[in-house]
Amino acid sequence: MQPRTLLEALECSFTGKLRAIYDVLDGNNKPRPARKDQLVSAINRILLNRVKAEWNSLSKHEKQVVQEAVHDPMGQFDVDKFTAMHGKGPGKRFTVSRYNNSNTATKLNLFLHLGERHDPRIWIPEDLQQSMKGFVPKPKEPEVRFLTELPPTVDLVSYPYVYKSGKYVRGATSTTVPIEWRNMEATAKAGLLSVLGLIDEGKISVSASTKRPSQASMNRIAGALDGGDFYASAEAEAEVGPIQAFAWPLLVQAGRLAKLDGSRLELTAAGRKALSAPSHETLKMIWNRWLPTKIIDEFSRIEAIKGQTRGRGKSAMRAAEWRRSAIDEALARCPHRGVVSVDGLARFMIAANLGFEVTRSPGTLYVDDPHYGRLYGESATRWGVLQDRYLLCFLFEYVATLGFIDVAFVPPDGARKKPWEPTGYFEGSYLSRYDGLKFFRLTALGAYCLDVVDQYEPETPRKSTPVSVYPDLRIVVQDGRLDQEERSLLRSCADEEEPDSVWRLSTEKMLKAVETGMDTGTVREFLSARDEQPLPELVEGFLSRIESRARAIRPAGSGVLFECDNVQTVETLLSDSKIAKFSSSAGEKGIFVKTSSEQSFRNAARKMGFGFDNG
Repeated sequence: MQPRTLLEALECSFTGKLRAIYDVLDGNNKPRPARKDQLVSAINRILLNRVKAEWNSLSKHEKQVVQEAVHDPMGQFDVDKFTAMHGKGPGKRFTVSRYNNSNTATKLNLFLHLGERHDPRIWIPEDLQQSMKGFVPKPKEPEVRFLTELPPTVDLVSYPYVYKSGKYVRGATSTTVPIEWRNMEATAKAGLLSVLGLIDEGKISVSASTKRPSQASMNRIAGALDGGDFYASAEAEAEVGPIQAFAWPLLVQAGRLAKLDGSRLELTAAGRKALSAPSHETLKMIWNRWLPTKIIDEFSRIEAIKGQTRGRGKSAMRAAEWRRSAIDEALARCPHRGVVSVDGLARFMIAANLGFEVTRSPGTLYVDDPHYGRLYGESATRWGVLQDRYLLCFLFEYVATLGFIDVAFVPPDGARKKPWEPTGYFEGSYLSRYDGLKFFRLTALGAYCLDVVDQYEPETPRKSTPVSVYPDLRIVVQDGRLDQEERSLLRSCADEEEPDSVWRLSTEKMLKAVETGMDTGTVREFLSARDEQPLPELVEGFLSRIESRARAIRPAGSGVLFECDNVQTVETLLSDSKIAKFSSSAGEKGIFVKTSSEQSFRNAARKMGFGFDNG
């Protein structure tokens, strides 16, 4: 807790530290007071009388340190936050440890002190804080640092143990590798429609309990993605595993575009509507529904870290919604089109108080060995391996898949420092498949979906592929190739007769599309924009008939069909005026009764002397 006065803070310090503080404050005034109470009184009197002069004597870096404490609402100085923002700590010689009777001090020790006996936090006393607010300027707000250009390569540094002179020693090795860059905005819009199309064809299976896709389904999705998954080669795919192909089925389920039917996904009404709706609106809707979803905790994808799913480890895991919310806010403050390093985003989140917890008890998690591999060195509240790997997974597997960021990455092997080495029990070359993510860039789609901008303007304007529409309902591509969005719309209302070139409007598909929310005007507008000639009259007539007949039949309730033993029983029952109100004949010996009136029918029939065979 923040000390109320400087005097109170000084009284909690060791005598050796007080002597050092006195020497920094008034070293030329000899002799130094001998007793602790005299030291406390002298330091308190001198500093409060000339606090502004002492502030002015600080170096630029020291002033930045004091600024943070003076303008913190609680008067606290957070070393981690300051280091993340400025790239270095308050200084090697600056210490305030209660358990170290240090005889050294810097000018920062005049302003920053410990609080209560068991409180390890660093504070500026309240009276000192209030007196300095008038002349100490506010510190700069944290900003996301960015590059204007992406470096073509990165150096991967590893520290393997080598045998030398009869003992093992650490030897650094450096490898320069090229960076792969993926533009994800167009890829995500096309990927959404491809996945919805595969679901519509019944080709995506998921687990009924975990909602995760099968390996065969992920292979189909990866094959349908523009450019394949992030690590597209067969060798890399086998080692790293799917990323986009894993995320898409979960994303569309969380977005309520698909639901489980047996072992396969099927499109919901919203999913069918999304086939012809603007993709950017659908992706924004998915994001808003993903943030609070409980369909998965993304950290479970860091399979090398064990202990997440049972016992104390499971109960200690924090809700993923809070982590997503923190990253969502951080991404919204990233510069549009600026290249940001993942480590740079992490430092910004720490500096901007956007940190998050993965678990309340890191010691319940482990790598490889449940005894020796425990992550006791981790902290629940400070940024470490757990927060780092969650951020990498969330950005690479979900934010990038949705097209909100372009990504730059290298193979994960050796891409990040091995923070698990102190355990001595992890032999792998990387901790997660996401370790290779190095940089990202917020896209126009991301800026829109994160509410940074109000209007969406694609980075690459769409070009309409010219087609010719014929009276026999054929649609022939004249020049070029339909993009994924164009193909998706045609797939919802027409049959593909020749690959990538000839389609024919289908009555069945059109009716199905209109039933699930698509407007025939959308199809008319789509075709008119791509055909230089007016639409043929037969095509206009086809669309008009679809409009008039699309809702010709509607459900009027459900019912129960009863079969009687003979025609005379049917006639006798239907002759009753009460039964006739909610029943009708159905075939020679059948009676159809509305579900809501089934019990009334049974009661009336029994009164007439007829019983029921419930076999």
